[in-house]
Amino acid sequence: MSGRVRSVWVITREYAGIAEAGGVKNVACSLAEGLARRGLEVTAMIPRYGCVAQDGDYLFSRTIRVLGSEHEVRFSVLTVNGVRIVLLSSAIFREKREVYVYSELEESVIPGAVRGKGHHDGDCMNVVLQAGVLEYARYLGRAPDLVHCQDAHTACLPAMARTLPEWKSPFSRTSFVTTIHNAGPGYRQVIPGIHRAASLTGLDERVLSGAFLNGNVEPFLLSASYGNLSTVSPWYASELVSPDYSPYSEGLSAELARRGTPIEGIVNGIDVHRYEPSDTSRSCLPHAFDPESGDLEGKYRCRDSFLELLHDFPTTGELASFGTLDDAPHAVYFAYHGRVVWQKGLDTLVAAARTVLARSGDARFVVLGQGAAELEALLMEMSRLYRGRFAFIRGYERSLARLTVAQADFLVLPSLFEPCGLEDYIGQIFGTIPIAHAVGGLQKILHGRNGFLYASHGHETSVADLAAVLLEHAERVAASPGRGCAHMDDYSRIIRFAARHVREECNWDRIIDERYLPYYESVVPNDTFAR
Repeated sequence: MSGRVRSVWVITREYAGIAEAGGVKNVACSLAEGLARRGLEVTAMIPRYGCVAQDGDYLFSRTIRVLGSEHEVRFSVLTVNGVRIVLLSSAIFREKREVYVYSELEESVIPGAVRGKGHHDGDCMNVVLQAGVLEYARYLGRAPDLVHCQDAHTACLPAMARTLPEWKSPFSRTSFVTTIHNAGPGYRQVIPGIHRAASLTGLDERVLSGAFLNGNVEPFLLSASYGNLSTVSPWYASELVSPDYSPYSEGLSAELARRGTPIEGIVNGIDVHRYEPSDTSRSCLPHAFDPESGDLEGKYRCRDSFLELLHDFPTTGELASFGTLDDAPHAVYFAYHGRVVWQKGLDTLVAAARTVLARSGDARFVVLGQGAAELEALLMEMSRLYRGRFAFIRGYERSLARLTVAQADFLVLPSLFEPCGLEDYIGQIFGTIPIAHAVGGLQKILHGRNGFLYASHGHETSVADLAAVLLEHAERVAASPGRGCAHMDDYSRIIRFAARHVREECNWDRIIDERYLPYYESVVPNDTFAR
C-alpha cells in the first residue's frame, strides 16, 4: 500500500465491462483494479446509461439541479475485482444508448439527433456526474486522499469541490489529478461563454475567468488551477505544452506553454491477460495461438474464420459489413480498428490504400469502426471500388474487433495526433505488427523491433510516406513462398519480441508501481490551488 495515498476515487464517463466507448474505459478500469490489488481503497464512479446491464445495491438518492432542471439521481454500489463501483442512475443517463454519441435508433426517434454525433445535453450530463460525486462525498461525510478525474468530462470537478460552499468541507484534505486523454477539437468539452459556464456549473465567474480562452471556458485550464494535470504519454505531454501543437488543440497548447503549466506524462499500460491469445476464453478469438513462442497456426485459422464471416456477415444490432476479402496464396492483410474520425487519419489511410491496391494485387485492407458519416461513406465507396480487396465493418463488437486485428499481418495507425494509443499494444499481443505515424504516444513503438514508424508532415506527404511503407511490406510478404509474414525470419523476430515486450514492460502493474504511485505521492503534500 502507498504511504500517504490510501484511498482513491476514479471519476469517469466510461469503464471497461460496464460502459464502453474509447480508450478511457481501459485506463479507468485497469488503473482502478491495479490500485486495488496494491491494497488501496478504490472507488470508481460512472453514470448508469441505458446500455449498462449492471445494477447494484441501493444507497441513496439526491436531486441535482442543472440549468434550471431537476435531475433525480439514484446511487447504487457493486464491487468488481476489488473496486467499489458507484453507479449514478438518472433519466439524463438512462435515456442514452451509447456513452457519448447518438445511436442509429436514437437518430430515428429523437428530433435533431444524428448518429455518431455527441449528445445535445452532453454538458449537462457532465455536470450531473460531477455534482453527483460531490453529493456522494456529502453522503459519506468524507472524501478520499486523491480524486483522479478522467478527461475533460470530469475536469470541472476540482474547482467545484474547492470553491462551492455546500461541498468544500469533505474535500479540504483531498488532492486532485485530471488526466488529459485527448485535447483535440471536440474532446475538450469547452463551455461557450462564462455566463453559460456559471449557470451550468454553479461556479463563480471569477473562478471561471482564469479558464477563459477564445470565448470558451476550457475545463482543463480550470482543472489546472485547482489540482494537477497528467496525460497518457510523455510524448503527448511535450506536445501539449508546445505552441507548435496548437493547431491540434485549438490554441490550448500555446496557452499552457504561456502559463508554464506542468503536465505529467505517464504512458498507459495494458492488461495482457485480458487479451491472452493462448486462451480463447480471454481473447474472445475462435482459435488459440502464442506469438511469444512463434506458434501462429491459430492466427491464420483466425484469418480463415474472419474471411468466412465476411462472406456471410450476420448483420446484428448496429453492425453492418460492406465488401468482402478474397484470399490468395500470398495475400497481405492490413487492418485498422478504432474510431472513424479525422484525428485517426482515415482519409490518409484511404488515399494510401488506393496507391497500394493499384500496384499490388495481393494487398487486402479491412477497417472496423464507426464515427464521422463522411468518412464512413468514403470507406463504403472503397469497398465498392475494390471488391474483394477492401472491406469496411461499421460498428463495434468486442470479439469481432479483436478478430479483425488478430487475423491481419499489419495494423495500420496513421493518426494525425495520438495521445497514447492502445491498438499498437493489442496488435503486438495478437502477433500483428503495427505500422504507425510517429506522433504522440505512438512513439513508444520501437522502430524495427516491435513495429514500424514513419514520419511525415502535411497530408500529401503523409499519404505518400504511408503508401511507400505499406507497399514495401506488401511486396516483401507477397514475394515470399509462405502465407502471411510470420514465417519470414525478420518479421517473426519482431512478432516474438513485441509480444514479450508488451507483457513484461507495458503491463499496468509495472506502470502503477513505477509511475502512478510515486506521482500520487508527489502531489498529495504539494497540491496547491488558487484561493
